Amino acid sequence: MISVIIPARNEALNLPRLLTRLNGMKDVYEIIVADGGSSDATLAVAKQMGAKVVEGARGRGAQQNLAANQAKGDVLWFLHADVLPAHGCGRQIQKALRTGAVGGNFRMRFQSRGLWPRGFEIVARIHRSRDTYYGDSGIWVTREVWDELGGFAQWPLFEDLDFVRRLEKSTLERGAKTVCCPGRLHVSARRFAKAPWRVLWLWITLQMAFDRGVSTDKLAKLYHGASKG
Repeated sequence: MISVIIPARNEALNLPRLLTRLNGMKDVYEIIVADGGSSDATLAVAKQMGAKVVEGARGRGAQQNLAANQAKGDVLWFLHADVLPAHGCGRQIQKALRTGAVGGNFRMRFQSRGLWPRGFEIVARIHRSRDTYYGDSGIWVTREVWDELGGFAQWPLFEDLDFVRRLEKSTLERGAKTVCCPGRLHVSARRFAKAPWRVLWLWITLQMAFDRGVSTDKLAKLYHGASKG
C-alpha cells in the first residue's frame, strides 16, 4: 500500500490537479496533506478532495515526518504540491519493489520547455547517476527503511539531500538498491520565472556550503535573503 505525503503551504491553486491525478491511481492507498500554516484555501481543498490533513508542523522536513508517522502504507511517497506524476507512477513503484528496490525517485520533466528547465533536467540525470536526487523528484521509500533511517532531519534546507544520502548509504550496506523509475514527474518551472541563472548559482553555492558543514539555519537565511533580492 502506498501512502502519498504532500507537504504544503498556500498551495490551494496547485493541489486540485495533483489530487485529481492521485485519486485516479489504484496503487495509492491514502493521500496525506501536511500543512505548514497555510493562509489560503489549502486545507479546504485537500479535505474536499478526499485527502487526510495533518497540521501543527512548520518546515518541510517536520511536516513530512508528522504525516509519515500517521501514514498506514508500507511505502511512503513524498510529492511536492506543484508536481504532476504521470499515469502509472504508482504501478512503477510496485514494479520496482518486486525487483528488490527499497526506495527511489522519478525522472523529472519541467512543465516549461525553455533552455534553463531542459538544462536542469540534464543536471538532474547526471546527479542521479551519482546517487544524488532531491525532494522535487518524488522520493519514495519503504516504511521499514524509513523507520530505520529515522525520517527527515528537521532542517530548513537540504533535509531531502541528507535523507537521500543516508538512504543510499543504507542500501549499499545492506546490499539493496534504489531505483529511478522511468515514469515522468512533471515539475513546475516557476523557479525559473525570474533570473534562472541566479537560481542555479544560488543552489550550487548553498550546497557547497552545506557540504562544508555550514549550518542549515544560516543557509536558510542566505537563501531567503537572496530570493527576495
